[in-house]
Amino acid sequence: MPDFGRDEDILAKCAEILGVESIAVHDDFFGVGGDSLDAAEVSEMLTAETGQDVAMELVLGSPTFGDMLKSLRG
Repeated sequence: MPDFGRDEDILAKCAEILGVESIAVHDDFFGVGGDSLDAAEVSEMLTAETGQDVAMELVLGSPTFGDMLKSLRG
């Protein structure tokens, strides 16, 4: 399992990018107001945090933030 920041820290950074107070694992990217520009920024942040090449498609294609984190952890 890749070693990177706690889920709560990753979600807090996603919330900051999306301009919302908080994000939970069951939240949907588009449901909290995300768009393709936000997805690019989130994927860049995830790449920096995880050391993995995180494609924008992972952000856009994950039903929830929890699913996205699960995919990142393998």
